[in-house]
Amino acid sequence: MKIDYLGHSGFFVETDKVMLLFDYYRGDLSFVSRLPEEKMLFVFASHVHGDHFNPEIFTLAGRHSRTKYILSFDIKGNPAVPAGADVVFMDADCTYEVEGLGTVETLLSTDEGVAYLIKTEEGTLYHAGDLHWWDWPGEDPEWLAEQETVFRREIGKLAGVPIDIAFAVLDDRLEDNYAKGMELFLSVCHPRYVLPMHFWHDRSVINRYREDIGVPAGTVLLDTANETHWELKQEETR
Repeated sequence: MKIDYLGHSGFFVETDKVMLLFDYYRGDLSFVSRLPEEKMLFVFASHVHGDHFNPEIFTLAGRHSRTKYILSFDIKGNPAVPAGADVVFMDADCTYEVEGLGTVETLLSTDEGVAYLIKTEEGTLYHAGDLHWWDWPGEDPEWLAEQETVFRREIGKLAGVPIDIAFAVLDDRLEDNYAKGMELFLSVCHPRYVLPMHFWHDRSVINRYREDIGVPAGTVLLDTANETHWELKQEETR
């Protein structure tokens, strides 16, 4: 399994059988025209926010003929979605069978849209989108309590699910609360690999997390602040 970090919350994953693009925000997509035509390309967007959903993704179908879009329900009706595009809009808290890919389960985000749990023959991947414990300093206490309640509830649905690759939020803007969501997620889900995402200005946040909190035994943290490409053998992801 090959993984490329495209920045922010964007990742490209290639397995022996399929390719997946998550939450493309910005950057060069010209590599798509060089992808193997025999593999399906599944393009995910977790919600409509501009740092997770860039309408440029719809040009990919013209570069790669076997392209399918898997989009959150809140993108439905957006004028950027071209008529005739091969699109599945997914509601929260649902399970979908996607031909050529496997099973896609959705969780309700604490912000907008959904998080995705994708079960394929070659491994299980989780992309959080904006599902996170958004414990913003100075926010209304009632709103903050609801954030925690929903986050704990949704992440609790993943307890006991073997996850090979997890793309999870680690946002430096939360100041002293930056680690709470990641720490809870890792304590409940125990993924084999975790790739932090959605950090903005402070790229040292990953090293800070490693030093302040640490990663549970059995989980490997891949350093998205300093690396952009990884190749994992199948026995490492199953």
